[in-house]
Amino acid sequence: MSGVLLDTNVVSELTRKAPAPPVIAFLSERDDLWLSALVLHELEFGLRLLPRGRRRDALRGVLSEFIRHYEDRVLPVDEKAAVWAARFRAEAREQGCPLDLGDALIAGTARAHDLSLATRNVRDFEGFDLPVTNPWDCH
Repeated sequence: MSGVLLDTNVVSELTRKAPAPPVIAFLSERDDLWLSALVLHELEFGLRLLPRGRRRDALRGVLSEFIRHYEDRVLPVDEKAAVWAARFRAEAREQGCPLDLGDALIAGTARAHDLSLATRNVRDFEGFDLPVTNPWDCH
């Protein structure tokens, strides 16, 4: 498999009133984008924390449309991803920079499927055996 796994912050950018043009261009120009089931969890969790109302409904609509577009490109956190995530977390701890479990599982999913990771938080993933791209820096 080849392509790019999107981190939660990339997908969340679409919910802003004025999404960053480089991110929109990055998403528009690629047909090899993937989502992790964990990203879907993080998005749903974030939505459920918002008060009920028009804003939450509008955000749900935007995210639902995006997710529907990629429904056949959602990857589970499987055994191989879990092993890679454990490796990344252990390496991060050894370097004195603990890695969040969610970030580790997203990175592990990307690595398990030979995907690069698109994220704004490039620093969180430095030093790992994982190619990382910042869509905000593209173009």
